[in-house]
Amino acid sequence: MPILRYLIVSLASALVATYVVLWYASPAPIGQSHVVTVPPLTVQEHQGDLRIWGSWKTVAGYDQPGKNAIEIRCNAAKKACSEAYANMLHHDEGEDITAQVFNYEVVEWTESLLHAVAKGAMVECIDRSLYVSLTDKTASLEWTPQEGREGDTDAAVLVGDPL
Repeated sequence: MPILRYLIVSLASALVATYVVLWYASPAPIGQSHVVTVPPLTVQEHQGDLRIWGSWKTVAGYDQPGKNAIEIRCNAAKKACSEAYANMLHHDEGEDITAQVFNYEVVEWTESLLHAVAKGAMVECIDRSLYVSLTDKTASLEWTPQEGREGDTDAAVLVGDPL
């Protein structure tokens, strides 16, 4: 048993020494690193299913603070897509994460283009329109107020961090 005790003390000492060296190199608390990696830009189609990963970068309209990540899955047979959206916001008191799911109805799906719409997806009066170029492996998003409603028209393109 003395060997086991020495092994545990050695391991604990190594962990403490590693923490001290990391703190000395960067005095900010280790748990408060604000580097957020978004998924790599991925557009993959296989046997009537489409999977998209990445992050929306606003190109027109209100740019929501924070870093976001999305995953979109579409099925040709069901003529439907669902988007899982998460956003991480860093602030003085820590971090907040929000998550949403948007359900789209496919309007058009050809060999080169997918167009889907989520009616009333945002505050019950804003439509989200998803456009995916299957040949260029790119995607864009527009959100517009429904007819007769007020609201801004905004746009985003899909980006991603390299692997």
